[in-house]
Amino acid sequence: MNYVERQRRVQAAMASEGLDGLVVVSAANLRYLTGFAGEGLLVLRDSACLITDGRFRLEGERAEAELVIAQNGVWAGLAELLAACKLRRLGFEADHTTVACADRIRAALGEVELVGVTGIVEGLRSCKDAEELAVLRRAVVVADAVLTDFLASDFEGMTERRAALAIHGAMLDLGAEGPAFETIVAFGPGAAEPHHANTDTVISGPGVLLVDLGATVEGYRSDLTRTVFLGPPDETFRRLYSAVWEAQQRAIAAIRAGTSAREADEAARSFLAAQGLADYFSHGLGHGVGLEIHERPTLGPTRDEVLQAGQVVTVEPGLYLRGWGGVRIEDVVLVRDDGAEVLSAAPKLPPDAV
Repeated sequence: MNYVERQRRVQAAMASEGLDGLVVVSAANLRYLTGFAGEGLLVLRDSACLITDGRFRLEGERAEAELVIAQNGVWAGLAELLAACKLRRLGFEADHTTVACADRIRAALGEVELVGVTGIVEGLRSCKDAEELAVLRRAVVVADAVLTDFLASDFEGMTERRAALAIHGAMLDLGAEGPAFETIVAFGPGAAEPHHANTDTVISGPGVLLVDLGATVEGYRSDLTRTVFLGPPDETFRRLYSAVWEAQQRAIAAIRAGTSAREADEAARSFLAAQGLADYFSHGLGHGVGLEIHERPTLGPTRDEVLQAGQVVTVEPGLYLRGWGGVRIEDVVLVRDDGAEVLSAAPKLPPDAV
């Protein structure tokens, strides 16, 4: 990863905002800029200083930035560093910095103007370079394999929690650092909760089973969902599955560089509305993935951001019925100039096969 080039891009963005420096504290942003999710990074017009304490000296020495070991705490070290710099306007990550920490920075600055900014690094992270895409593809391959193997296994009789643990172990066996998020294994009515918290419910048909998982590889995260019915599917499952399948196909077909996030969402949402199912689609179409499981862009009915080539997003329409369960199908998609490339390949039955 070319961390120095990434820092240069941040410095260019700072200059356009009239900033002499930027304090970065988001773990994902720190890793993106230095290769190390340390405590804090001060990006100046022509340099970058990584601030941490003695516990992380060895890791910090491998990072692509000048290392400052703070003897009296990271924020005290940052304050000392800022006091030595001749700055006029200093930016800080307003959506990642507590009021107390911002006050500490302000106290160290004297007459320097402190400016809360959002999205400078996140905007750069949104479009993945070739190295990032290669790692993301590996994260997707692991998730594909784990999800495929799990759904083909003898999981009936396991609890949701035990099934999730088995999935986590399988990811480690395939070389992942771990899960990208808490795996969702939702059986029966629990599948009506889009972000279901696993329970000791025993997976035993008949009923709907929704599995949402992702793997982390070198910090980058994947995100897949498949929904199946244990036993002969009922008519509710057939109807919802068919609608979600078609909605996803339409959304994927709509995605390309230059399309807005809202238009991509509308491709799925309008179809579900025409089926009389709009009220059961309770979330946005998808989100970016990368060093965080939810990052830019967000695909939703109020999002006008224009999609760009190199962004990697999920496409995950879902329908949820209280007391019955839910159906969601989710794939990872690369935005290209000529359309969308579906990166995930875990099997999913077409509607006429369920």
